Amino acid sequence: MYNQLNFRQITLHLMISSALLFASNCMANDDSPPLHWYQFSFENDAMGVTNTSDDGYSNGISYSWGRSPYDSFTAIDMPDWLHFISDWTFIDQGDNNQYSIEFGISQAIYTPDKIEESELIEDDRPYAGTLLWHTKIRNFANNRANSLGLTLGVAGPASLAEQSQTVIHELIGATPPEGWDNQINNELVFRIDAEHIERFYVSQFTDTISFDSSSYSEAGVGNLRSDIGTGLTFRVGNLLEQTYAAITPVSSRTSTPLTNTIKNQFYWQLFASVYASYVFNDISLNGNTFSDSHSVDMKHEQALASVGFSVMYNNWTFVFSTHRGNEQFEDQKNISKYGSLTIGYHN
Repeated sequence: MYNQLNFRQITLHLMISSALLFASNCMANDDSPPLHWYQFSFENDAMGVTNTSDDGYSNGISYSWGRSPYDSFTAIDMPDWLHFISDWTFIDQGDNNQYSIEFGISQAIYTPDKIEESELIEDDRPYAGTLLWHTKIRNFANNRANSLGLTLGVAGPASLAEQSQTVIHELIGATPPEGWDNQINNELVFRIDAEHIERFYVSQFTDTISFDSSSYSEAGVGNLRSDIGTGLTFRVGNLLEQTYAAITPVSSRTSTPLTNTIKNQFYWQLFASVYASYVFNDISLNGNTFSDSHSVDMKHEQALASVGFSVMYNNWTFVFSTHRGNEQFEDQKNISKYGSLTIGYHN
């Protein structure tokens, strides 16, 4: 029975990935902007470089795709309902800016420290999983960028987090998770968010290599997570002027950093960022919104530091980063830490 379940889950993932890749390739054959990108991201606490542990944000996978640049908002190739709900917002700057659009699906897994225990661990975070679809529209020009995003999905057993973590831990020989019977309940989730990026300092080292600093601000609302935050990003590399619009505190959770670059160029970048936020609610810590479930006392003031590098060669992009955060709830035993690897392709 268990092997049949694993086979079904793996088959389901393969079917979804194949369907998305087919859809993306069909999009690429249309009369559309020159850059189309597709990327796969994998995040895991085992890639946290130092003091790795299987608690907190344990694992995440995502597949996303998009296109850039568009010369006007009306030219963006997206569903009519997205045009309808976004064309009256700040994101529509007419022909004054360039635009990009991205779509993606992701799964995230959150666990307590002692995953070998089957009983409820009351003083540690809940078992929780999310399965999400998201879209994000960006406008960018003159070292400034804004985005508007929408996330829809489900939290709880329907996210298939238990099955995914069990399979992953079998593959890598890690401790089997035994406490998923205590996970939060099923709940439909959403989040609406807005971002602003300001590239405020640039220093040119050579004709091609430069250093820049950018500020990043974000606000979001939803039963998935509501927060407001700001931070700074510092980068060294080439093609920085063409990639600033994709800066985020967590590099793997957005589009490829090559927002608007020429094809078949060699690109490299070292980056570091610090980000502080005030979190109003987070379903992975607070538990369910409309039903009773395990929860912890969340710390509203949260911070995250990230360092990493990215390279691009012959249409392929590779990004690796490691992330450290402060305590997210009262009496948390270990700080948040994980690493992320992203592989992208553009044509």
